Amino acid sequence: MTLRQLEYFLAVAEEGTLAAAALRLHMTAGSLSVALNAMEKTLGVQLLVRRRAKGAVLTAAGRELVDQVRQTLAAAQAFESSAGAIRGELVGTLAVGCFDTLSPWLLPPVLEYFAEHHPRVDVVVSEASSDELQERLLQGELDAAFMYRLHVDRDLECVQVAAVRLQLVLPADHRLAGQDEVRFAELGDEPAVLLGLKPAPDLVMAMTEAAGFTPNVRWRLRNVETVRSVVGRGLGYTMIMGRPSGDRTYDGHALVYKRIADQLPDNSVQLVLQAGSLGNAKVRALRDFATAHLGEVVDPMQRGGTGGAAGRRG
Repeated sequence: MTLRQLEYFLAVAEEGTLAAAALRLHMTAGSLSVALNAMEKTLGVQLLVRRRAKGAVLTAAGRELVDQVRQTLAAAQAFESSAGAIRGELVGTLAVGCFDTLSPWLLPPVLEYFAEHHPRVDVVVSEASSDELQERLLQGELDAAFMYRLHVDRDLECVQVAAVRLQLVLPADHRLAGQDEVRFAELGDEPAVLLGLKPAPDLVMAMTEAAGFTPNVRWRLRNVETVRSVVGRGLGYTMIMGRPSGDRTYDGHALVYKRIADQLPDNSVQLVLQAGSLGNAKVRALRDFATAHLGEVVDPMQRGGTGGAAGRRG
Protein backbone atom coordinates (compact mmCIF):
# COMPACT_ATOMS: atom_id res chain seq x y z
CA MET A 1 0.00 0.00 0.00
CA THR A 2 1.33 3.47 -0.91
CA LEU A 3 0.87 7.00 0.34
CA ARG A 4 -0.65 7.83 -3.04
CA GLN A 5 -3.37 5.24 -2.45
CA LEU A 6 -4.04 6.79 0.96
CA GLU A 7 -4.41 10.20 -0.73
CA TYR A 8 -6.88 8.70 -3.19
CA PHE A 9 -8.95 7.12 -0.41
CA LEU A 10 -9.02 10.34 1.63
CA ALA A 11 -10.05 12.40 -1.40
CA VAL A 12 -13.05 10.13 -2.05
CA ALA A 13 -13.97 10.13 1.65
CA GLU A 14 -13.92 13.95 1.75
CA GLU A 15 -15.52 14.63 -1.63
CA GLY A 16 -18.24 11.95 -1.47
CA THR A 17 -18.02 10.85 -5.11
CA LEU A 18 -15.35 9.34 -7.35
CA ALA A 19 -15.98 12.02 -9.96
CA ALA A 20 -15.36 14.89 -7.54
CA ALA A 21 -12.32 13.18 -6.04
CA ALA A 22 -10.88 12.47 -9.50
CA LEU A 23 -11.32 16.14 -10.42
CA ARG A 24 -9.51 17.18 -7.25
CA LEU A 25 -6.69 14.71 -7.96
CA HIS A 26 -6.43 15.58 -11.68
CA MET A 27 -7.06 12.01 -12.83
CA THR A 28 -9.87 9.98 -14.37
CA ALA A 29 -12.56 8.35 -12.26
CA GLY A 30 -11.69 5.00 -13.86
CA SER A 31 -8.02 5.20 -12.82
CA LEU A 32 -9.07 6.24 -9.32
CA SER A 33 -11.43 3.27 -9.05
CA VAL A 34 -8.65 0.86 -10.10
CA ALA A 35 -6.29 2.32 -7.47
CA LEU A 36 -8.93 2.01 -4.74
CA ASN A 37 -9.67 -1.60 -5.71
CA ALA A 38 -5.95 -2.38 -5.40
CA MET A 39 -5.81 -0.74 -1.99
CA GLU A 40 -8.81 -2.69 -0.72
CA LYS A 41 -7.31 -5.92 -2.08
CA THR A 42 -4.05 -5.23 -0.25
CA LEU A 43 -5.86 -4.52 3.02
CA GLY A 44 -8.32 -7.35 2.58
CA VAL A 45 -11.24 -5.15 3.60
CA GLN A 46 -13.83 -3.02 1.78
CA LEU A 47 -13.47 0.68 2.58
CA LEU A 48 -16.06 2.22 0.26
CA VAL A 49 -19.42 1.29 -1.19
CA ARG A 50 -19.61 2.81 -4.67
CA ARG A 51 -23.06 3.23 -6.18
CA ARG A 52 -23.64 4.58 -9.65
CA ALA A 53 -25.14 8.10 -9.52
CA LYS A 54 -25.24 7.94 -5.70
CA GLY A 55 -21.64 8.66 -4.80
CA ALA A 56 -19.30 6.71 -2.54
CA VAL A 57 -20.15 5.84 1.06
CA LEU A 58 -17.61 4.82 3.69
CA THR A 59 -18.06 1.37 5.19
CA ALA A 60 -17.62 0.87 8.94
CA ALA A 61 -13.99 -0.07 8.29
CA GLY A 62 -13.55 2.99 6.09
CA ARG A 63 -14.95 5.30 8.78
CA GLU A 64 -12.59 3.73 11.32
CA LEU A 65 -9.54 4.28 9.12
CA VAL A 66 -10.20 7.74 7.64
CA ASP A 67 -8.81 9.71 10.61
CA GLN A 68 -5.72 7.50 10.75
CA VAL A 69 -5.18 8.01 7.04
CA ARG A 70 -5.45 11.78 7.47
CA GLN A 71 -2.90 11.69 10.32
CA THR A 72 -0.54 9.46 8.34
CA LEU A 73 -0.60 11.78 5.33
CA ALA A 74 -0.07 14.82 7.56
CA ALA A 75 2.92 13.13 9.19
CA ALA A 76 4.36 12.19 5.79
CA GLN A 77 3.95 15.76 4.57
CA ALA A 78 5.60 17.13 7.72
CA PHE A 79 8.52 14.74 7.19
CA GLU A 80 8.89 15.84 3.57
CA SER A 81 8.69 19.51 4.55
CA SER A 82 11.33 19.05 7.26
CA ALA A 83 13.68 17.35 4.80
CA GLY A 84 13.08 20.16 2.31
CA ALA A 85 13.75 22.79 4.96
CA ILE A 86 17.10 21.16 5.71
CA ARG A 87 17.91 21.53 2.00
CA GLY A 88 16.70 25.13 2.10
CA GLU A 89 13.57 24.60 -0.02
CA LEU A 90 9.82 24.43 0.56
CA VAL A 91 8.03 21.23 -0.42
CA GLY A 92 4.63 19.62 0.10
CA THR A 93 1.01 20.72 -0.15
CA LEU A 94 -0.34 24.15 0.72
CA ALA A 95 -4.16 24.28 0.85
CA VAL A 96 -5.36 27.84 0.18
CA GLY A 97 -8.98 28.98 0.19
CA CYS A 98 -10.42 32.17 -1.23
CA PHE A 99 -13.79 33.92 -1.08
CA ASP A 100 -15.27 33.56 -4.56
CA THR A 101 -15.32 37.21 -5.56
CA LEU A 102 -11.69 37.75 -4.49
CA SER A 103 -10.20 34.76 -6.27
CA PRO A 104 -9.77 36.35 -9.75
CA TRP A 105 -7.45 38.97 -8.22
CA LEU A 106 -5.65 37.10 -5.47
CA LEU A 107 -5.19 33.49 -6.57
CA PRO A 108 -3.35 34.01 -9.90
CA PRO A 109 -0.45 36.00 -8.36
CA VAL A 110 -0.22 33.50 -5.47
CA LEU A 111 0.02 30.58 -7.91
CA GLU A 112 2.58 32.43 -10.02
CA TYR A 113 4.70 33.25 -6.96
CA PHE A 114 4.88 29.65 -5.75
CA ALA A 115 5.44 28.30 -9.27
CA GLU A 116 8.42 30.62 -9.73
CA HIS A 117 9.96 30.65 -6.24
CA HIS A 118 8.80 27.41 -4.58
CA PRO A 119 8.05 24.99 -7.43
CA ARG A 120 7.99 21.93 -5.15
CA VAL A 121 5.03 23.34 -3.21
CA ASP A 122 1.74 21.94 -4.51
CA VAL A 123 -0.75 24.79 -4.01
CA VAL A 124 -4.28 23.36 -3.82
CA VAL A 125 -6.93 26.09 -4.12
CA SER A 126 -10.57 26.17 -3.04
CA GLU A 127 -13.08 28.90 -3.91
CA ALA A 128 -16.06 29.05 -1.57
CA SER A 129 -18.23 31.19 0.69
CA SER A 130 -16.67 32.66 3.82
CA ASP A 131 -18.72 30.36 6.05
CA GLU A 132 -17.44 27.27 4.24
CA LEU A 133 -13.85 28.54 4.23
CA GLN A 134 -13.91 29.15 7.97
CA GLU A 135 -15.39 25.72 8.66
CA ARG A 136 -12.72 24.07 6.53
CA LEU A 137 -10.00 26.02 8.34
CA LEU A 138 -11.33 24.84 11.70
CA GLN A 139 -11.50 21.26 10.41
CA GLY A 140 -7.88 21.45 9.28
CA GLU A 141 -8.72 21.05 5.60
CA LEU A 142 -7.23 24.45 4.68
CA ASP A 143 -3.95 26.04 5.77
CA ALA A 144 -5.08 29.60 5.02
CA ALA A 145 -7.83 31.52 3.23
CA PHE A 146 -8.40 34.99 1.80
CA MET A 147 -11.66 36.70 2.79
CA TYR A 148 -13.07 39.98 4.02
CA ARG A 149 -12.57 40.89 7.68
CA LEU A 150 -16.28 41.60 8.17
CA HIS A 151 -17.01 38.01 7.09
CA VAL A 152 -14.81 36.44 9.78
CA ASP A 153 -16.89 35.29 12.75
CA ARG A 154 -14.87 32.32 14.06
CA ASP A 155 -11.88 32.08 16.38
CA LEU A 156 -9.16 32.26 13.74
CA GLU A 157 -5.94 34.21 13.27
CA CYS A 158 -6.06 37.08 10.75
CA VAL A 159 -3.36 38.99 8.88
CA GLN A 160 -4.42 42.15 7.02
CA VAL A 161 -3.58 42.27 3.32
CA ALA A 162 -5.24 45.58 2.34
CA ALA A 163 -8.05 47.90 3.40
CA VAL A 164 -11.17 47.96 1.19
CA ARG A 165 -14.46 49.86 1.11
CA LEU A 166 -17.91 49.10 -0.26
CA GLN A 167 -18.53 51.00 -3.49
CA LEU A 168 -21.44 51.75 -5.78
CA VAL A 169 -21.51 50.46 -9.37
CA LEU A 170 -23.73 52.18 -11.95
CA PRO A 171 -24.33 51.87 -15.69
CA ALA A 172 -22.28 54.49 -17.53
CA ASP A 173 -25.37 56.47 -18.61
CA HIS A 174 -26.94 56.58 -15.13
CA ARG A 175 -28.25 59.94 -13.95
CA LEU A 176 -25.70 59.93 -11.06
CA ALA A 177 -22.73 58.82 -13.17
CA GLY A 178 -21.22 62.30 -13.29
CA GLN A 179 -20.96 62.72 -9.50
CA ASP A 180 -17.76 62.06 -7.57
CA GLU A 181 -19.68 60.36 -4.76
CA VAL A 182 -23.26 59.30 -4.13
CA ARG A 183 -25.40 59.10 -1.01
CA PHE A 184 -27.70 56.11 -0.56
CA ALA A 185 -30.72 58.42 -0.39
CA GLU A 186 -30.04 59.62 -3.95
CA LEU A 187 -30.70 56.10 -5.25
CA GLY A 188 -34.31 56.28 -4.09
CA ASP A 189 -36.40 53.26 -5.07
CA GLU A 190 -34.26 52.24 -8.06
CA PRO A 191 -33.78 48.46 -8.39
CA ALA A 192 -30.66 46.97 -6.84
CA VAL A 193 -28.82 43.89 -8.11
CA LEU A 194 -26.86 42.41 -5.21
CA LEU A 195 -24.43 39.57 -4.77
CA GLY A 196 -26.21 36.54 -3.33
CA LEU A 197 -23.15 34.70 -2.02
CA LYS A 198 -23.39 34.46 1.76
CA PRO A 199 -22.58 36.33 3.93
CA ALA A 200 -22.16 39.26 1.51
CA PRO A 201 -25.88 40.12 1.17
CA ASP A 202 -26.45 40.24 4.92
CA LEU A 203 -23.49 42.55 5.45
CA VAL A 204 -24.49 44.90 2.63
CA MET A 205 -28.02 45.13 4.01
CA ALA A 206 -26.66 45.79 7.50
CA MET A 207 -24.45 48.59 6.15
CA THR A 208 -27.24 50.29 4.21
CA GLU A 209 -29.76 49.96 7.03
CA ALA A 210 -27.25 51.44 9.50
CA ALA A 211 -27.10 54.44 7.17
CA GLY A 212 -30.92 54.66 7.16
CA PHE A 213 -31.43 53.23 3.68
CA THR A 214 -33.14 50.04 2.53
CA PRO A 215 -32.32 49.11 -1.09
CA ASN A 216 -35.06 47.87 -3.39
CA VAL A 217 -33.46 44.50 -4.17
CA ARG A 218 -34.65 43.22 -7.54
CA TRP A 219 -32.22 40.32 -8.01
CA ARG A 220 -29.62 38.43 -5.95
CA LEU A 221 -27.04 36.63 -8.07
CA ARG A 222 -24.09 34.45 -7.03
CA ASN A 223 -21.66 35.44 -9.79
CA VAL A 224 -20.18 38.95 -9.53
CA GLU A 225 -19.71 39.17 -13.31
CA THR A 226 -23.38 38.37 -13.82
CA VAL A 227 -24.22 41.17 -11.38
CA ARG A 228 -21.97 43.58 -13.30
CA SER A 229 -23.49 42.58 -16.64
CA VAL A 230 -27.05 43.16 -15.40
CA VAL A 231 -26.02 46.58 -14.10
CA GLY A 232 -24.25 47.36 -17.39
CA ARG A 233 -27.55 46.84 -19.23
CA GLY A 234 -29.16 49.53 -17.11
CA LEU A 235 -31.37 47.18 -15.09
CA GLY A 236 -30.21 48.42 -11.70
CA TYR A 237 -27.20 49.34 -9.57
CA THR A 238 -25.05 47.24 -7.28
CA MET A 239 -22.72 47.62 -4.30
CA ILE A 240 -19.59 45.47 -4.17
CA MET A 241 -16.14 45.48 -2.61
CA GLY A 242 -14.11 44.28 -5.58
CA ARG A 243 -13.32 46.00 -8.84
CA PRO A 244 -11.85 44.19 -11.87
CA SER A 245 -9.27 45.76 -14.14
CA GLY A 246 -11.31 47.70 -16.69
CA ASP A 247 -14.78 49.17 -16.44
CA ARG A 248 -16.66 47.04 -18.95
CA THR A 249 -18.78 43.95 -18.50
CA TYR A 250 -18.23 40.65 -20.29
CA ASP A 251 -20.70 41.75 -22.96
CA GLY A 252 -19.06 45.15 -23.46
CA HIS A 253 -21.28 47.54 -21.48
CA ALA A 254 -19.56 50.40 -19.65
CA LEU A 255 -19.74 50.79 -15.86
CA VAL A 256 -18.76 53.56 -13.45
CA TYR A 257 -17.67 53.09 -9.85
CA LYS A 258 -18.59 55.71 -7.26
CA ARG A 259 -17.55 56.34 -3.69
CA ILE A 260 -20.48 56.01 -1.28
CA ALA A 261 -20.73 59.25 0.70
CA ASP A 262 -22.49 57.67 3.69
CA GLN A 263 -20.44 56.49 6.65
CA LEU A 264 -19.50 52.80 6.31
CA PRO A 265 -17.69 50.39 8.64
CA ASP A 266 -14.02 49.69 7.97
CA ASN A 267 -13.27 46.50 6.08
CA SER A 268 -10.19 44.79 4.69
CA VAL A 269 -8.98 41.73 2.84
CA GLN A 270 -7.48 39.32 5.35
CA LEU A 271 -5.39 36.18 5.17
CA VAL A 272 -7.19 33.97 7.69
CA LEU A 273 -5.23 31.16 9.31
CA GLN A 274 -5.57 28.15 11.55
CA ALA A 275 -4.29 28.86 15.06
CA GLY A 276 -0.55 28.18 15.12
CA SER A 277 -0.29 27.62 11.37
CA LEU A 278 2.49 30.19 10.99
CA GLY A 279 4.77 27.47 12.32
CA ASN A 280 4.47 26.03 8.80
CA ALA A 281 7.15 27.53 6.53
CA LYS A 282 4.84 27.36 3.48
CA VAL A 283 2.17 29.37 5.30
CA ARG A 284 4.78 31.92 6.36
CA ALA A 285 5.88 32.25 2.74
CA LEU A 286 2.26 32.85 1.71
CA ARG A 287 1.83 35.42 4.50
CA ASP A 288 4.99 37.27 3.54
CA PHE A 289 4.07 37.36 -0.16
CA ALA A 290 0.47 38.43 0.54
CA THR A 291 1.39 41.30 2.86
CA ALA A 292 4.22 42.52 0.62
CA HIS A 293 2.58 42.26 -2.81
CA LEU A 294 -1.15 41.54 -2.82
CA GLY A 295 -1.98 44.97 -1.44
CA GLU A 296 -0.89 46.27 -4.85
CA VAL A 297 -3.55 44.05 -6.40
CA VAL A 298 -6.32 45.01 -3.97
CA ASP A 299 -5.63 48.75 -3.65
CA PRO A 300 -6.36 49.62 -7.32
CA MET A 301 -9.90 48.24 -6.84
CA GLN A 302 -10.61 51.13 -4.48
CA ARG A 303 -8.94 54.03 -6.31
CA GLY A 304 -10.38 56.11 -9.11
CA GLY A 305 -13.85 56.14 -7.57
CA THR A 306 -15.17 58.54 -10.21
CA GLY A 307 -15.26 55.80 -12.79
CA GLY A 308 -13.34 55.89 -16.02
CA ALA A 309 -12.66 54.34 -19.37
CA ALA A 310 -12.40 50.64 -19.99
CA GLY A 311 -9.00 49.13 -19.37
CA ARG A 312 -8.02 51.54 -16.60
CA ARG A 313 -7.50 49.91 -13.23
CA GLY A 314 -9.51 51.56 -10.48
